[in-house]
Amino acid sequence: MSIRFATEPRISRRLLGRQDPQDLLSQRLPWILGGMAFWALCILLRLLWLQGVEHNRYRARAEQQHTTIVPIPPIRGELRDRRGEPLAISIKVESLFVDPRVFYPDYKPGKGEERQWGEPDRKAAAAVAAKLAPILDQTRGQVLEKLLRKKTFVYLERHLPPIKTAAVRALNLDGVEFQPESRRFYPRGSLAAQIIGFTNIDGFGQLGIEQTYDKQLAGVKGELIAPKDAHGKLLILQENYSQVPVNGASLQLSLDASIQHIVEDALEEGVRLSRPRTAYAVVVDPRTGEILAMAGTPTFDPNHILPKKFRNRAESELSTAEREELRRELERQKAARKVHPVEDVYEPGSTMKIFTAAMALEERKVHLGERIDCMSGRWLYSPKIPPITDTHRHGLLTFEEVLWQSSNIGAAKIGIRLDPTMHYQYLRKFGFGDATGLNFPGESSGRLIAPDRWSVPTQYTMSYGYGLSTTPLQILMAGCVLANGGKLMQPILVQRIYNDKGLLLKEFKPTVRSQVLSEETANLMKETLKGVITQGTGKRAKLDNGVEAFGKTGTSRKLIDGQYDPKRHYASFMGFFPADKPQFGVLVMLDDPAGDTTGGDVAAPLFKRIGDGILRFRQTAADPDREADLKLSLRDWPVSETDEAALHVERGRVPDLQGLSLKAAIHRVVLVGGTPKVEAAPGVTATHVVGQSPSPGAPLEPGTVVKIKAGMP
Repeated sequence: MSIRFATEPRISRRLLGRQDPQDLLSQRLPWILGGMAFWALCILLRLLWLQGVEHNRYRARAEQQHTTIVPIPPIRGELRDRRGEPLAISIKVESLFVDPRVFYPDYKPGKGEERQWGEPDRKAAAAVAAKLAPILDQTRGQVLEKLLRKKTFVYLERHLPPIKTAAVRALNLDGVEFQPESRRFYPRGSLAAQIIGFTNIDGFGQLGIEQTYDKQLAGVKGELIAPKDAHGKLLILQENYSQVPVNGASLQLSLDASIQHIVEDALEEGVRLSRPRTAYAVVVDPRTGEILAMAGTPTFDPNHILPKKFRNRAESELSTAEREELRRELERQKAARKVHPVEDVYEPGSTMKIFTAAMALEERKVHLGERIDCMSGRWLYSPKIPPITDTHRHGLLTFEEVLWQSSNIGAAKIGIRLDPTMHYQYLRKFGFGDATGLNFPGESSGRLIAPDRWSVPTQYTMSYGYGLSTTPLQILMAGCVLANGGKLMQPILVQRIYNDKGLLLKEFKPTVRSQVLSEETANLMKETLKGVITQGTGKRAKLDNGVEAFGKTGTSRKLIDGQYDPKRHYASFMGFFPADKPQFGVLVMLDDPAGDTTGGDVAAPLFKRIGDGILRFRQTAADPDREADLKLSLRDWPVSETDEAALHVERGRVPDLQGLSLKAAIHRVVLVGGTPKVEAAPGVTATHVVGQSPSPGAPLEPGTVVKIKAGMP
């Protein structure tokens, strides 16, 4: 067998139907490299698109996922009376809110409708709702609906009491957070409630001063950018403010809390005795126009706008009986919130006689001691017009006696001596037909028609108080013209405005609207009107301790369906004291009193009660007009449980308040879940606690009123 040795390299044979690898590589490599370059270019273009064109959009989406914007309301400014006593303050509280995105695992951010929420994790949300519902006094369904609401920020409950706050914190729930806020609190409860007003849950003024000066009191809200950790918890840091809140200004009112208390007590007594539809009163300083007190019945407590049973409940959840009860409650509150002295208009009746007499005296159309024939109580001055009548059959009366005995006939005979145009111009100078300038919501201007529209009886009836309408505040300010030397003053309800640091921003000084009468005429009228109390229809208004006053009774029939009803009246008394140099002007009004209906019978005794109370207060008050110190503000209290005011308090128990400062006592009651109500005797400078009810250690249900008796230490 022979062996062959290859002496030449073997040539590879090409497989049938296949290209050589080298040929394949040379053919495919450009395509592969081109494809890789194309994809690299696409990726580069996409990166440029994302980092350039879409950069802001995706950054915003990332911020939405990792941060949330929390609104931070400013602390509302305080309201204090002329002596610095707090009437409305703001207390630091916390509100509970949730970011519902925590319960939407498939949530995709976007703007508005671009957001994709997906399906919620109902099981997790239901577990949280089951824990929160009993603490918040809400049903599981109510809480669950809020947890799954498709919004990025939802309040679960506003202004939680400290007991609830501590209970929720102990649960340590994901997505449920607290936001610091302030809650409006009125330490004197219903005192001057109609004048002060109240705020809604969002801190907007709804009535009175709170509404009129809402912009100044509210301040400027802030915003907080709060980052979230991996578990969705917010990391709230003060340095993350995107807009720092500016606290509201504080107002010092012309009201005197002690005089207001005297007035409200007198009105309660008047309602008890005379059972009128409403009763109201105003006290002013005739020299400056400052309103010292203004009150009406019924009233309300701004700390408790709705009964507890109706809070946090939609109307659809109420039974038929509860809905009817709620309707009646809302109607009662609507009536209680009406500020009668500035909103009500009425025909003033006999009170108008003093202005008719003053005009005629100023124009020398009548003189003191002049005798006027009062026609035995009936004067048919025109055959086609009903006669003017008096309640008594008076014959000849002097000018002074016409006012003392309140003769309609005598007043009409004095009034028609004036030229109609002059008569009208004087009424305008007294302020009738115009708003007083108080700048108060709902204030009426009254009605005063021009002389070219007067009918035959207009000037006759207008002379004794019919044919024009006025508000109680209007006629009291007009009465002050007789008490201050003939000047019509603009009423003042706010004396000063301070910023949140206690610096004076604005001061409202007394303003003379017009010089209506000469000082001589004003003094003659003062002397004349003293006799109304000593010898006339206002004898029951005589003050104690020999203090002289002057004034005028008023009794006017009510116009019902176009007819004067002889059985329905407004009964009033307007008076000023001390008579020689009046410091107080008081108007008392009763709408539809039962039994005795004249101003001398039912309103004059209330004037006396108010006047005597004010005089006693002035004798005992150490410094009734001291400058208010607005730098000591309750808004600066810490909310920490280690705060000095919170030491030695036990939740669910009434704390021991004896000897504490008023500020610390209020804070302790709030911390344990109670509602403080401050009570102080008129004329006492209230700075410390001298008594309390319930007693220390007694069981305390959330919201229970704790009465704090304040006085001197």
